[in-house]
Amino acid sequence: MKIAGFVLALFATMSVAFAQQEGDQADYDAEQLAEMERRTQFEAGFQSIVDDINKAWYGSFNSAINRQDMLERIFGLRLIDQRVKKSFTEDFETALPDIIEKMFIVAEGHQVKAHLLGFDSRGFVGRATVRYDLPDFQYTYHEYDLRMTEAGKIYIADWTDFLRGEAFSDAMGETLIAAAPSKQAVRKLIDSSRVSDSQVFQVTELLKAVRDRRVDRFVEIWGNLDDDLKAQRITVLAHVHLMKDTRNRRKLRTALIEMAKHFPTEPAYSLMLLDYYFPSRRYQDAFDALKRLEARLGVEDSAMNARLSAASLVLRNADDASVYAARAVEMEPGLELGWWSLARASAVSSDFDTAVKALTELEDQFGHDLGPEALAKDPLFAQVVQSPAYQEWSAGRD
Repeated sequence: MKIAGFVLALFATMSVAFAQQEGDQADYDAEQLAEMERRTQFEAGFQSIVDDINKAWYGSFNSAINRQDMLERIFGLRLIDQRVKKSFTEDFETALPDIIEKMFIVAEGHQVKAHLLGFDSRGFVGRATVRYDLPDFQYTYHEYDLRMTEAGKIYIADWTDFLRGEAFSDAMGETLIAAAPSKQAVRKLIDSSRVSDSQVFQVTELLKAVRDRRVDRFVEIWGNLDDDLKAQRITVLAHVHLMKDTRNRRKLRTALIEMAKHFPTEPAYSLMLLDYYFPSRRYQDAFDALKRLEARLGVEDSAMNARLSAASLVLRNADDASVYAARAVEMEPGLELGWWSLARASAVSSDFDTAVKALTELEDQFGHDLGPEALAKDPLFAQVVQSPAYQEWSAGRD
């Protein structure tokens, strides 16, 4: 009886233990299910904001920014002049919609097209990656830090623009410092514990030149900086931004050379550096920069694959170029650059059937006339035009 009682007691204990495990499992599954539902709601809410951008309506983006939280991020621990801070705070509510609209209208008559590439969340904190299509087959990427309330309201806490290589709050904060730069504020921007008052003065004058868009003044001051100051992030980034914003192509090249010299492996600067690498025929550097950016974004993108195809082609890696281009059009059949990349890679690889397929899409989808006369302007397509596949295709298009 004692043994039987012991066995029964042990069995009862085991039963309770198994019941507890099953209960824990049930609780875990419920938590997982709740997280999945929350993520679905979170992603759908942000997708709605992206959809509104594509409709050229920025009201939902604007309303997703918590003014007080953004101001705190912009001000942070920066030593901003109190008068500047007060004025900015008073004007922020009315100025923000215009700032947002200008961010998305990048050229006369051109409306950016947004693509949500990646989304991840944990609880009520999320992160999203969006690609924006710009004129002339150019692209930029934004990475958004997001929040969601229990009621399902989406907030955009901040975002990084990879065409400018910095977060929105950092850009605004440093602009406010430049509005009335104090010695202490500028000293905090310099990543060095050993900086003299004269060096602080030089950087101060440099920021004033950026503020006032005085290119010649900037170049004069920059030319007198020592190597340590020229290598500072604030100096390098200000140099590039000023020349981009004033559209000074010759001086922009000098600024990008400095960026490539001091920050060659910084993925946040990859898109800016492409404007130096490709014209300078530094194709391996361009390819490597794209791969670093791809790794930083953590998502696969059709436009990125199309650009990697172009870089591979000029590096004489025709096989890789074809693979990247094929993947680009597979992911996004409506991406024009993908079809151009596939057409060119296929031409180099003498894959004329695939080249003709790409040319067909370029004519039918995007309205190009790619008859023999048009293609004759590009030596790359000389063999394609002579191929039986193209000649049969061209005759059938007449």
